[in-house]
Amino acid sequence: MELDKKDRQILTALQHDARQSLSALGKQIGLSQPAMSERVKKLEDAGVIAGYSARINLAAVGLGLQAVVRVRTTHEHIQRYVQLFQSMPEVLDAVRVTGEDCFVVRCAFGQPADLERVVDALAAFGSVSTALVLSHPVNKAVPLV
Repeated sequence: MELDKKDRQILTALQHDARQSLSALGKQIGLSQPAMSERVKKLEDAGVIAGYSARINLAAVGLGLQAVVRVRTTHEHIQRYVQLFQSMPEVLDAVRVTGEDCFVVRCAFGQPADLERVVDALAAFGSVSTALVLSHPVNKAVPLV
C-alpha cells in the first residue's frame, strides 16, 4: 500500500493516542469522520495497522524487574527458541539478530527467582547472557511524517 501524507499523519496520531475518536482524529488531520473511517479501515485491511494495544506500567502490575537476555545457539535450534519464547509469559519481545548472538529478548519479572527460571530454560539449547534493565528512557513512535 502506498502511503500518502494524510495516511502518515493518521499513523503518527494513532501511535500517540489510539483511543481518540475517529471524529477527533479527523479534525486533527483535516478529514471528515466518514473519510477518516474509510482511511483507517484501508490501513487496517492492508495490514499497515497491525492492531491496537495498551501500554502497561510493568511495575504497577508486579513486574518491577526487566532483563535483556542475549541467546547464542546453532541454526538447528532457532525454531525451538521461537516456540519457547512464545510459550513464556515473561518474554515481552524477542528479535533475531546477526552477529555472535542469535536473539535479543526482553523479559519482565516480579522477582529474581523468576529470572533464574527463565535463564535456566533458555540455556537448554545454547548460551545465555543477561543484563538487568535500569530504565527505559527512550520509547519512540515510528517516524512517519
